[in-house]
Amino acid sequence: MTTSPERMIASFANGSPVNNLIADTRLFERYAAMDSPYYQNSEKFVAEFIKKDPAYSALILFDHVMNDWRDVIRRKIKLPVAMFTGEYSASVPSHRWMASVIPNASLYIYPKEEHGDHFLMFKNPIKFAGDLCAFLEQ
Repeated sequence: MTTSPERMIASFANGSPVNNLIADTRLFERYAAMDSPYYQNSEKFVAEFIKKDPAYSALILFDHVMNDWRDVIRRKIKLPVAMFTGEYSASVPSHRWMASVIPNASLYIYPKEEHGDHFLMFKNPIKFAGDLCAFLEQ
């Protein structure tokens, strides 16, 4: 996920410079891309009503980055799982692996034309909600 957890977290929390050797810079580019009217609306809503604390976000991200979750994913998940990602995401290979080891996993990979990135639930909420509802109805 990163070659320097501290620098990656600083880039998320403080906007410190980062390059592709530290973190997937496409994540930042796609976050900033206001190419969906849904995303423009959701970002305005979040800015108005949800107050984020970068210090707590950094702690959560550090915990996420520093742990190896493969044993949990491979051995502990027994219920059907829906996973969503997109072609813009660097996590497609890890999502494919998770789908291969979790019984009854469903993997949804959105193409670039459908805003397939880390923020697809905000950028393409109608498709995302439809896919999630169809999964839950199974």
